[in-house]
Amino acid sequence: MKKCLLSLLLCSVFLKTIEASHIVGGEFELRHIEGFQYQLNLIQYFDDVNGDPEAEDLEARVHIFRKSDNAFMMEVRLRNVGSEFVDYTNPECTIDALSTRKILYTESITLPSNRYNDPEGYYVVYERCCRNNLIDNIDPSVKERSGQTFYLEFPPVVRNGRPFVDTTPILFPPLSDYAVINNPFYFDFSGNDPDGDSLVYSLAHPLNSSLTDRGLPPPTPAPHPLVNLADGYTLNNIIAGTPPLRISQEGLLTVTPSDLGLFVFAIKVEEFRDGEKIGEVRRDFQMFVVDADPGETPRVQAKVKGETGFYEEGNTINFGLEDEKCLELFITDADPEEVITVEAIGVNFDQDIQDLISTKLSILNGPTDTLKLDFCLPDCPYVRGPMLIDIIAYDDACSVPLRDTLRLTVEVEGPQNSDPVIVGNPNVLNVDINIGENYELEIQGLDEDDDLLTLTAEGDGFSLSDLGIELQERLLVPGEVRKVLTWTPDCSAFDFRSQNEFTVLVELDDLSECQLGEPDQLRVRFRVRLPDNNRPKITLDGLEETEVTVRINELLSFDVLAEDVDSDLLDLRAVGDGFDLADYAINFPGNTGIRNISSPFSWRLSCNNIDLAERSSFDIIFLSTDQTGCSDPATDSLRIRINVLPPDNEAPTVFIQNIDSDTVRAAVGFPVVLDVVGTDENQSDILTLRLAEVTLDGEPIDLEVVNFRFNNARARGRVQSRFFWNPDCFLLPPDFEEATFKLSFTIEDDQCFNSKNDTTTVTLELGVAPLDFDEFEPRNAFTPNGDGTGDFFHLNFCNETNRDCDLPIGTCANQFQRIEVYNRWGRLVFQSNSPDFEWYADKRPPGPYFYLVYYSRDVYKERVYIYSPDTE
Repeated sequence: MKKCLLSLLLCSVFLKTIEASHIVGGEFELRHIEGFQYQLNLIQYFDDVNGDPEAEDLEARVHIFRKSDNAFMMEVRLRNVGSEFVDYTNPECTIDALSTRKILYTESITLPSNRYNDPEGYYVVYERCCRNNLIDNIDPSVKERSGQTFYLEFPPVVRNGRPFVDTTPILFPPLSDYAVINNPFYFDFSGNDPDGDSLVYSLAHPLNSSLTDRGLPPPTPAPHPLVNLADGYTLNNIIAGTPPLRISQEGLLTVTPSDLGLFVFAIKVEEFRDGEKIGEVRRDFQMFVVDADPGETPRVQAKVKGETGFYEEGNTINFGLEDEKCLELFITDADPEEVITVEAIGVNFDQDIQDLISTKLSILNGPTDTLKLDFCLPDCPYVRGPMLIDIIAYDDACSVPLRDTLRLTVEVEGPQNSDPVIVGNPNVLNVDINIGENYELEIQGLDEDDDLLTLTAEGDGFSLSDLGIELQERLLVPGEVRKVLTWTPDCSAFDFRSQNEFTVLVELDDLSECQLGEPDQLRVRFRVRLPDNNRPKITLDGLEETEVTVRINELLSFDVLAEDVDSDLLDLRAVGDGFDLADYAINFPGNTGIRNISSPFSWRLSCNNIDLAERSSFDIIFLSTDQTGCSDPATDSLRIRINVLPPDNEAPTVFIQNIDSDTVRAAVGFPVVLDVVGTDENQSDILTLRLAEVTLDGEPIDLEVVNFRFNNARARGRVQSRFFWNPDCFLLPPDFEEATFKLSFTIEDDQCFNSKNDTTTVTLELGVAPLDFDEFEPRNAFTPNGDGTGDFFHLNFCNETNRDCDLPIGTCANQFQRIEVYNRWGRLVFQSNSPDFEWYADKRPPGPYFYLVYYSRDVYKERVYIYSPDTE
């Protein structure tokens, strides 16, 4: 019959209203998937009775830090993928005041080996507020603001250059039951480790969150604050009782609580592999202690079958070889309708003996009812000497069954058997062995009883087959076995640099009837001597010195050679001291090979990637490392220094192609044409040709004023551009005397850090050309008869666009003024001030006439004839 007679205190405790307080506890899990992929889980236990449903988060942002320096590594957002209720151990013990949901947050993450390789490992942190504000062992002044830091430590994902795979402890059962005041409470709080690592449990002080005024404070690195406990509570008395709360190293929680209420506690689970701690997970939870009547504790007694007296704990029951090895068990309970469960557990041996009990479950109907069971042991004892056996009877009390334990001490006489022996066994044999050395150890086992023998060997923390260690059988007959332990250490099978000491456990056992003989053991401790490793040597072929000077645009090339007398696998590479070879187009592919390898070095120095103002000296280090599984790698290095100078460069030349002298005479109105050419012996140079300066009588002038036409030009190897100028009168002095112009043309190449140029200067002496009438032949006749052809006399004066002309229009100081026409008797018959005049002769008689063209400084005189149709 279930007993759960709760007092009014239970109700009064939970009639209070809880606002935004929901955390019961929880923990992290980190499960390995494959490679460097892991599943990170956060389990949060939620008070479903008092917690605000709005406090359930859709995601949890957790942070990962490095243990050695608390450096932040990354943030992970875990998704809320659902929840489930935590079941009571005995569903009939359910109370409305206690209901807990398990919420799972999860995400797949990658832990790259180049980041997660610190030997001290890493830790995961998540902080959340708030815990239940009804918790009685938290300081009342702060319990409404007390949160929890969820915490997990995990090792690096690589060690000694090899993957180090670990899944943290998982499958911890949550505390689903309540405890009853002044009654023993126990709960198996243990988990398991998928990797087979050892787990050690201990009580820990609960961690608070860093910012208690925020529901979701940002995760912070260690150390994390502790929860402030109420007066009278410490880590050793976190749940008061006789005894107070304790947990065994195997994970069994026990307490006989002396105070009513709700109490928080924390468990630390440390993970060990090969004796070394590699991780830690913390779980917080809370225990509810109520006032109830669990009833009477069952009682278990025993006696040897056929005897009248009951067994007294502490005595030894002896069974002879021929005796019936049976006991009778008697279980009583003062409570009516009590469901009784009986277990048998070996204390000093591992065999499962539950099936030795005839009946495991029954119902007792009060103090006058007794459950009687048979408990018979086999003829072969489980251990030599006394066997310790616990007989445990459980009832169905709430919330955990009451139990009584009777410890039996039983010694069973088994068949006589002598232990086998390894002949000449020194117990520990120390062996020094060289790489490639063949080792053989013959092992002989004997047994006086002529039992069949087994001789086995296993590595202490390693697999024999991985190292090539074999145990070969030579002889197997009743009472004797011979085998040979052989090993030839091979560097290709194992990297002995990381470990060179190995222990092989050899065990000899007999196949006796009860198999209780103590096996004989021999430990063979090997120490592998690593060979000496000669350092490789780097040499240069094609480069005499380790410091050279090279100019830009030159090619530097040579071969780099590496040699190793050990015939090891060599790696040849190069690095720049403070720079990347690729940034300067330095080509060195490197090489890998056995004993002798080489690689070409080449560098075409270029202005495209060298800035002498920034760096003019380059140190390159060539490295050769041997790869050996037997010894630490040896490296040789060779440093060369390359000093870079500007490129060699010959100056380009500029000249004017179509003149014989550096002085050119020019006249107003007559175009000046100059072909300017620049050349460079280095046909790859890019040349820039420009008109650099113009002076007038020694003073610089604006090029736009003089209206020069010259296009600056740019080309590779040879460049050319034409200078054109049609000078105007306004460039001359007021008295129209000559003006002297000097033109400076420059040519410049593009060589970086050593650019050169050339300049040529030409003098233009600009003046006024005299009027030369000899080259002109004006018209000398016309026929003013009105027929539309030659009806008037006029002259075509020359200008910039009209060169098929009769007379010049004039020059700057000698311009056209007027024309006058006279008859043969010297009488003026026509005059005009316009060069566009037209004389129609006004019915003048035919015959010769004279005209004078007046210029500012000259007069041109010529004859013109008037013809009539009758004139011949």
